[in-house]
Amino acid sequence: MPLNKSNENSKGVVLVLVLVIFMALSGLTLMTIEVSSRGAVEASRMRGEYEAHFVAEEILYLVYQRLRDDKTPFSDSSKESWVGAWESDGASYVITPCNSKINLNELSKVSDPKKILTIMKRILPSGVDVNRLLGSLGNWVGKSVNSVLIKMDRFYYASQSPSYAPSNDELKTPEEVMLVSGWREFDPTWIGDTFTVWGDEKLNINFVSRETLLAYFPKLGQNVDKIIHWRDTRGFTDLSQVLSVAGIQADSNLYRDMLNYLTVRSSYFEVLVTSEVVGCKVVKRYILSRSENFQDQLPKLIFQNDVSVTFTDNR
Repeated sequence: MPLNKSNENSKGVVLVLVLVIFMALSGLTLMTIEVSSRGAVEASRMRGEYEAHFVAEEILYLVYQRLRDDKTPFSDSSKESWVGAWESDGASYVITPCNSKINLNELSKVSDPKKILTIMKRILPSGVDVNRLLGSLGNWVGKSVNSVLIKMDRFYYASQSPSYAPSNDELKTPEEVMLVSGWREFDPTWIGDTFTVWGDEKLNINFVSRETLLAYFPKLGQNVDKIIHWRDTRGFTDLSQVLSVAGIQADSNLYRDMLNYLTVRSSYFEVLVTSEVVGCKVVKRYILSRSENFQDQLPKLIFQNDVSVTFTDNR
């Protein structure tokens, strides 16, 4: 009897060991399957992202050609063939002249502080401390505005996680302004739609918003509607046309001011390209410069970055 009982105990131990080994192997198998599946998903995503970027580059070449084939070398308006959105088979692009927006870098170079303050009070949302925001922006790009404000800004940057310091140089992208003390609360989309940092041109009267025109030239009053109507239906080919369109005097301070800040031509363009391939959606931003002899050469790429890369498989 004792012998039989010992054999039964031994069989029980072996059975437990077999079950433990089986469970371990099962867990290892499941882990291997999970890792393999995850690797396959990652590989699929990499392939999709690569192909989406490749499609975006192909679309960019199409943009090059459309800008080069512009037949009006001395002015740019909403009537140009390249204006408007283009879309085909999961890919699209939108071209926007950079000087349809306020250039923050160029604005910081304006020698008249009162002019800058007037502009930004009309552009920035009501209720914000415009003086503080402009002062912090000046400190960020290396223009010392106020020693007390500099110390306050440094404390703000040091208190962030991770901490950082002002660039003391021109803004590289419009979104960089959101790193500046006081600017973080603004909507990124609004920042991108309102401001730019590329090019050194005056504002193109044919593309700039009604709000921006009134911010720069409050004295336009209701005449701004006449300008908007003309530029949307015909387009200005020469800035002097504004005299008859809006009833402005050629020797007026208003017209002289407009000559200082407005043009009818654009040389720098922001191109937002969207391409979607194999479950990957890529939005890229390209900044192109076009020379005055653009009929003979393609525009040049001066900046590019990924706005977003998203996957639609949710895995």
